[in-house]
Parts: sequence; C-alpha cells; structure tokens
Amino acid sequence: MKAKFLSLLAVALVVGLAGPAKATLVTYTTVGTFTGGDTPGTNVYTDAANGIVISFDGITSDSANVPPPSSVSFGQFNTTGTTATSLIAVASGFTLDIIQTAPTGGTTTFSGTLGGSLADLSSTAFVQFTGLGPNSIGDVTYQITEGDDNTPGKANIVPPSTQSGLSSVEGQINTGGVVIPEPSTLLMAGLGGPLLLLAIRRRQKGNVTA
Repeated sequence: MKAKFLSLLAVALVVGLAGPAKATLVTYTTVGTFTGGDTPGTNVYTDAANGIVISFDGITSDSANVPPPSSVSFGQFNTTGTTATSLIAVASGFTLDIIQTAPTGGTTTFSGTLGGSLADLSSTAFVQFTGLGPNSIGDVTYQITEGDDNTPGKANIVPPSTQSGLSSVEGQINTGGVVIPEPSTLLMAGLGGPLLLLAIRRRQKGNVTA
C-alpha cells in the first residue's frame, strides 16, 4: 500500500513540475476598410457633401503574451472630421483585417456593416460585425468582444463631441495550441521523477531484505 502511494506521489511530482506553461508572444497590426462612401476601398468613409467623415485608425504594431487570454483593442473609429450639424445617414460595408507577424505570419478578417446616422453633436452610427470568431492564425485565436447596447459584435460610433470622437473595437487574443513548458521545468521533471522512483525501489528492496 505504501509503495503504491509513493508511486502515485512520483507521478504527481512529474505532472506538477511540468508547469507553468510558457506564454507565446503574439505581434500583430490591424487595417480597417470601408466599401462605401466617396472613397471606397480605404480606411475612411466620407460623405463630403454632407460633412461626414469616419476613419478607422488601425493598430500599427502591438503585442500580447498568451495564455492567459489577453484583452486588446483592434483599433478605433474616428469621427473628428465630421462637421454635419444634423444627423446624416451612413451606410457601408466594413472589413477588419488582422495581420499577424509572430509567432507565425498570416491574416484573418472580420466583416461588418456600417449603419445609423451621424452629426457633430449626436450619433446613432455603429458597425455591426457579423462574425465574432474565434478566428485562427496558426495556434493563435482572435475574437471580437465588443458588444454595445448588449448586442454582441456591435460597436457604437460616437460623435466628435464625445470621447474626442474615438470609439474602440475591443477584442481578445488567445492560443488554442498545446502550450510548451519552460526548458528548465522540463529538466526538473526529467531529473526529479527518476530520482524519486529510484528511492522508492531502494526502499522496497530494503523492506524485502528485512
């Protein structure tokens, strides 16, 4: 019974020494593109005749260590160029591209729709994302967590008079792959387990001799 307990203790030691997991450094940039307005295919939605300007300021370079999951901003909508004094309807498609540069390269895309109305002092404008993820690039996952008005994937766009006209798109980065223990931890597990098992065998041998 005692030998069985010691054997279980040895297994627990090896398993316990196998953590903590090594975090993965993820680096990425983001780009937003409108499909409508005066300048489709760019990061700016404009209706110059009515004084509407909505730009998307992407992330030029950022990083996160995962796991654990990391809450991040994927960029922000900017309405500081809007001068309309009455609400003007806005409508366009919108895509958010996330370009990962490490640990591996790749791109994933979230799609949404711009709607509502905007003026210099008030806004009902928003972008509603239709797919929230998680989207994968290698072992790394990206997910949109924005949910204004208790609506998953909805990002309200504020007027220039509120929050300096800036509205962030919140998200989360994580890893869905197998985490890798630190090399020093693996060494400890490799040495500790066999030494404990050797001690158990010697104890059992001593008991038999006695």
